[in-house]
Amino acid sequence: MKTKIFLVRTLRASALIILLAGLGLWARSGARLGWTQTSVVTVQRDEITGIDFPVRRNAFVAGIEVPLLAAAVAFAAAGLSVLAQRRSFSRKA
Repeated sequence: MKTKIFLVRTLRASALIILLAGLGLWARSGARLGWTQTSVVTVQRDEITGIDFPVRRNAFVAGIEVPLLAAAVAFAAAGLSVLAQRRSFSRKA
């Protein structure tokens, strides 16, 4: 019986941690509403000629799929915890 309660609490805690980690990663890297980017283009100006030119640098900017995937995994873990809790209550009766 204690293992079922431990399983339910562990699944719920892991669901919360996964959701917060996904949202935190997304917010910390720039909260982009598009897809994830692995490089960023910035425009620089040549000092001598005054011409603007693009410069690409490697950078990770998490897109909207990161928190959506984290939410999906978190809801799956929460659903499994509810299923485990219902099974333990149904066996008591």
